[in-house]
Amino acid sequence: MTVQHFLSISGGKDSQAVLCKAIERMDHKGLAGFGNMPPRFLAADNGHENPITLEHIDYLSSWLQQRTGLSIEICSANDVPGLTDEAAFARKRAMLREEWSKEKRRKRHRGECSRRREAINRAKLDPAELAEAKAAWRAACDCPVMVSPPVPDDLIEQALAHLYPTRIPFLDIAMLHGRFPGTKTRFCTDETKLVPMMHRKQPLLAEGVSIVEWIGERADESAARAKKLPIQSKRHPNGARQVLYRPIFRWTAADAFAISDRFGLRHNPLYTMGMSRVGCSTCIMVKKRELRMWAMRFPAEVDRVREWERLVALVSRRTAASLLPAPMVPGAADDHGRAVIDKAVEWSRTGKGGRNYDLLIELEQRQADEDGLFCESEYGLCE
Repeated sequence: MTVQHFLSISGGKDSQAVLCKAIERMDHKGLAGFGNMPPRFLAADNGHENPITLEHIDYLSSWLQQRTGLSIEICSANDVPGLTDEAAFARKRAMLREEWSKEKRRKRHRGECSRRREAINRAKLDPAELAEAKAAWRAACDCPVMVSPPVPDDLIEQALAHLYPTRIPFLDIAMLHGRFPGTKTRFCTDETKLVPMMHRKQPLLAEGVSIVEWIGERADESAARAKKLPIQSKRHPNGARQVLYRPIFRWTAADAFAISDRFGLRHNPLYTMGMSRVGCSTCIMVKKRELRMWAMRFPAEVDRVREWERLVALVSRRTAASLLPAPMVPGAADDHGRAVIDKAVEWSRTGKGGRNYDLLIELEQRQADEDGLFCESEYGLCE
């Protein structure tokens, strides 16, 4: 049986640790450790990475080339037909004119109602039982209905005039959705990372070639990841197997950094600039302090995000859009613009509660202005 191994490279510590694990296997077993097929290394460029991360991926690719003769392949959502191309935007334009001219109704489900729905989705029910359970849930739901009136014609025309591809995958995906991804709707990962990578793998699966995907996920990252398995496998109808392999599943973050040190590899410099996540600039899951450090160090990135928010707002039914989830920033629930990047950065400079500016933060900013930015690492890399 032919097997092709794939490794996903993000520029972060965990995927770099997986890269080291693969090279470790190659050093011990040669290509025999990979089914006598050279492993392939994939990185997805979604247009929202910090330039430092892109430079780090280039560095890893050069190191890999010198060590093994292999290199990191760059893929993109732009490679996938119908995902972010003109055809996708044409479909959106046709749908938008029809949908926006009508009233939109949807329920705002309360906590208990949402939990009942999630319990139904988690339950192992056959299709008939699932349909019956969902029907009963809908009948019992008395949550308030949100009503959006039809959108004025001038705003429809404005949106249609801007709904064309920019060739920046993250921005195009947001424009097609009419919003940025959220904590519960993280289509950024799916559509700008996973789908382009699967586009490279799918032809092999279709030919009956089994694939092994090396993934840099660790159990201690979150409760959701802890529920996953170190190895998962599924068989496709043609007999090909798709294996998800998490070689560092039981590791700590310190373990991930340690193996890179053993191989003499540099870490992504963002880890010494106050960042805990280095994939996007910035991630929608960013921490408050990390957001403040990002804005201090990368004002040009703040400018870029501000412009993206303006463009996405033009094609949003709400005529408002923020990269960061609105609930992150305190304010009225119906203020959809309270987390736009400038307001979010201002909030990041406040103390606990988000109401008063922290004098220590002001001092930190003054020292940075006078003496330059200092090394800061959540992982102790500055010690």
